[in-house]
Amino acid sequence: MLMKISKIFALLLFFLFFAGQIQAREVVDLAGRRLSVPEKVDRIVALGPGTLRLVVYLQAIDKVVGIETTEIKFLPPFFRPYSSVTAGHIDHLPQVGSGGPGKLPDLEALLACRAQVIFSIGLDRGQIENLQAKTGIPTIILRYGKLGGWREEAMQSLKLMGEVLNRQPRAQEIDLFLEKARKELHQKTAATEQNSSPTAYFGGLAYKGIRGLESTEEDYFPGSLVRANNVAGNNPAKGHIFIDKERLLKWNPEMIFLDYSSCHLISLEYLENQRFYQLLQAVKEKKLYSLLPYNQYNTNLENALANAYYIGSRLYPKSFNTLAVEEKITEIFAFFLGLKIDIATLPAYQPFCLKTVACRQ
Repeated sequence: MLMKISKIFALLLFFLFFAGQIQAREVVDLAGRRLSVPEKVDRIVALGPGTLRLVVYLQAIDKVVGIETTEIKFLPPFFRPYSSVTAGHIDHLPQVGSGGPGKLPDLEALLACRAQVIFSIGLDRGQIENLQAKTGIPTIILRYGKLGGWREEAMQSLKLMGEVLNRQPRAQEIDLFLEKARKELHQKTAATEQNSSPTAYFGGLAYKGIRGLESTEEDYFPGSLVRANNVAGNNPAKGHIFIDKERLLKWNPEMIFLDYSSCHLISLEYLENQRFYQLLQAVKEKKLYSLLPYNQYNTNLENALANAYYIGSRLYPKSFNTLAVEEKITEIFAFFLGLKIDIATLPAYQPFCLKTVACRQ
């Protein structure tokens, strides 16, 4: 009798295993690794810079079962807009590690989450293989592309996540929205000769923390979307740089756009060295503007796109006068994050006043 029960039990296990295999499917991650994932994925963990943001874009935050500590740390509004969506959804979740590029999670905490799939950005292939071997959980390597840009790797990552999470229609919507925005910005600036457009400088850009006026980028992504005549250059290979203030005086740009995250620091710099700032044409002519920070734990795409429309409206008012830029910015936040925002409440997109240290909170 016992032998008969054992045979039945063994047969049941075989059928359960076979059923599990039928319900699995194969995907290829951005490192070219082939992985078997469940047909239906309801429990995930997002590791590394930007991974959770992509989950939010795909409207799949309800599937997250473990969180990095950095994702629940307080930041001022719109430093990471997606945190407005995750609030209330992730605060109670177990923390699987501190987070950050190259930082491995806590294995015991990760296993306790019983995730079906782990998505990761910022860990190398060896770390991922080791993590997957120890947990037995399919761990998918994603890539975001160059910091401060929106490269093909990021869209590939979104499409792959959409496939795994059965969010393909949403991934396609994002792709179409981006393409439409890029075409619109291209059309608005098509007649613009870069060397004849107003010169612009993008300063105070966050880089591993808050930085001063001398922090900038060659080929500043939101500016490049509207063909801005960036005095720092338009070489995408160079990216972030620090300059001497004397160099900025030599360039003497007609307009200066500042990362809002640095406004307090730059106001303090102004109080200490007013003479320098008063020599700048953009300051004298009150063409100093603030932008939303768009690099916080990787790139906030909605901020970058909103910045591009605002920059375009300042540089080329005639070209953008037929476009309701405020409505466009509202549309961007509604599309990516489902946020209903009032432009007047944003801590950016207005002339920047150097004389106030408090800035606009």
